[in-house]
Amino acid sequence: MSMDSASGRIYSDAWHRVAGVRACLRSSVRAHRQTFRGEDWVVLRDSLGSDFFRVTADAYAFLSRLSAQRTIDEVWGDLMETQPDVALTQEEVVQLLGQLQLSNLLQFDRGAAAASLFERHQQRRGREIKAMLMGFLSIKIPLIDPDRGLDRALPWIRWLLGPIGVGLYLLLLVWGGKALLDNSDRVFDQSAGLLAPANLGLLYIGLVLAKLVHEFGHAAVCKRYGGEVHKMGVMLLMFAPLPYMDATASWGFRSRYERLLVGASGVLSELAVAAVAALVWAHTAPGVVNALAYNVIFVASVSTLLFNLNPLMRFDGYHMLVDFLDVPNLFQRSRDQLKYLGEFWVLGLKNAQPAARSANEALLLPLYGAISLVYWVVLMSTIIFFIAEQYLDLGVALAWFLFFTIVVLPLFKFVKYLASSPNLQHQRARALLTAMGLTGLSLGLLAAVPLPDRVRVKGVLQATQFRALYSDSGGALVALKVRPGSWVEPGQALLTLSNPELFFEIQSAQQQRQQLISQELQAISQAVANWEPLRRQRQAVEQKLLELQRQQASLTVLAPVAGIWSASELESSQGQWLARGASLGTVVDERAWRFVAVLPQVGTHLFEAGVLQTEIRLAGQQEFNVLARQTEVMPFEQGQLPSPALGMAGGGDIAVQSSDPHGLTAAEPFFRVQAELPDLRGQDAQSLRLLHGRVGTMRISLPHSPLLYQWERGLRQFLQRKFRV
Repeated sequence: MSMDSASGRIYSDAWHRVAGVRACLRSSVRAHRQTFRGEDWVVLRDSLGSDFFRVTADAYAFLSRLSAQRTIDEVWGDLMETQPDVALTQEEVVQLLGQLQLSNLLQFDRGAAAASLFERHQQRRGREIKAMLMGFLSIKIPLIDPDRGLDRALPWIRWLLGPIGVGLYLLLLVWGGKALLDNSDRVFDQSAGLLAPANLGLLYIGLVLAKLVHEFGHAAVCKRYGGEVHKMGVMLLMFAPLPYMDATASWGFRSRYERLLVGASGVLSELAVAAVAALVWAHTAPGVVNALAYNVIFVASVSTLLFNLNPLMRFDGYHMLVDFLDVPNLFQRSRDQLKYLGEFWVLGLKNAQPAARSANEALLLPLYGAISLVYWVVLMSTIIFFIAEQYLDLGVALAWFLFFTIVVLPLFKFVKYLASSPNLQHQRARALLTAMGLTGLSLGLLAAVPLPDRVRVKGVLQATQFRALYSDSGGALVALKVRPGSWVEPGQALLTLSNPELFFEIQSAQQQRQQLISQELQAISQAVANWEPLRRQRQAVEQKLLELQRQQASLTVLAPVAGIWSASELESSQGQWLARGASLGTVVDERAWRFVAVLPQVGTHLFEAGVLQTEIRLAGQQEFNVLARQTEVMPFEQGQLPSPALGMAGGGDIAVQSSDPHGLTAAEPFFRVQAELPDLRGQDAQSLRLLHGRVGTMRISLPHSPLLYQWERGLRQFLQRKFRV
């Protein structure tokens, strides 16, 4: 038999498991009240350990009536008769007792009490081990109990947190801030080398020092307001050992101000460390001490503000947000509310119990839950990609672990929930059909429904006709025949170089040639055997002479094509020596333009079905959307980039060979996508600045394709671009 009420299901199918049990709170459990958003809560604390459990006032009204002389069914029935307005439902009682049992806060009057206690201990240890494995990037290892030491230091702690200590703290922050302002011109000079391999050791030492003071700050303020700190040890944060202290006793403080102060004390302590480090850095010469101080400034200010105060991570900022919003257990309840929304709206369980207790919480909990989940996935993915760049095999292993954590494990739990959850006992078939239908619909939408498909690639703007000029012979710049920026015709002289040494080399080669001719004539009449070697020498000298004469002719540089000669840097180079191969500018015909982009090999099959439309936007003028006239994909592999700006060295996506000083030789073959631009001289000619070599983005519209295909393609392109796999 079951019935529904406003609070949920009164009777539970699992009631028979607890109805005849005699249980009560353990004698070591202490209780005191807290108020959140005007609602009374009760904090249960095990004085023999550091365990806390927060329950509603209605739940405590039930727990306070439990005793070894009465069964749970008798206590619940009595409460239903005397105070039905505060009585819990059977379902709520079963869940409450289960949670308290796992937290080891209950004792039972039964012969198997010892076995039950051992069972609970084993279950709890299992949960802790599971949490440790799941939180593989943040593993805590307790080592010592610092509580007695904090008791002895309590007079000093009170003094530091008193008016004099606070005044000195503020003075220290002002002093340290002034030191940074006085040296603001060189504050960021060392920032580029923070993650350099040679600096990682100092960065880690600075991190340990800052976090040690951080944890002692939490412990000191917690002790100041009556809390106990019994755990201190090492936390393996991303496998790096860092100090930690357990100051969770502050959760039991009645005053919200005290709880907030304990949460903020770590960051406040680190800011003091940053101020001291700023003073040391500002008054020391470059060296180990100076570099260590700079690292401490960074980790004790920037990193602690970005991470410790981030409420989406379960560090100080999260606990401060919980106390500020008066929403206890925000993290877990946000996930419970998401589960409720899924049960109620997706599976149609009208008796599902929400975690939200007010309209504000009904909005806040799912919003926080969704944002924090997305943030966690993004953070873990970023960390894994960062590790994979240095250690690919380890990164792949962590990626598989993340996939198991966010896909395989939740899917397994969901299937288990559908198969065995008591909440679905009377609606299991409907829930199964709903889940299967939504899964099939989702997969169908992702894998079969064509949606707009666009590809964005980075490229450069080029004139259709252009030619880069280089000096074919070294020489001093004598005269500019044409002013740079002018229109030139093919064959028109642009500049003249002078190289007297080349003139003397030509004379020397000519004399050597004449001498060899004379020796040949003499060999014909006197020693025929010497004629053939002399002939070969003469031919070599003649080839050298032709090359020198060609270089002499190239001292007058001619325009190879029609266009505007761009070489403004030469106007200030009059009389300077220009080495062979030096750049002499570019001749650009601005009457026709094209946009050239590069695409990794993985994307070639994209264009098998054709291109619908190509749009181009230039960097700095994204408001202009230029429609290309024609798009051509060159399906053969390329090795030289059209511009160094497309290589990783210039900020692009294509890896380049480190041996190429110009950054044009790609490390792996790529494919070239070229789009012809329409005649733009009559439209926006003054507003849209068409400059040869200007970087932009090409957006190619392809025939519609399913989202699953687009995501798979994007992932493969990302992996190839990032890791070349």
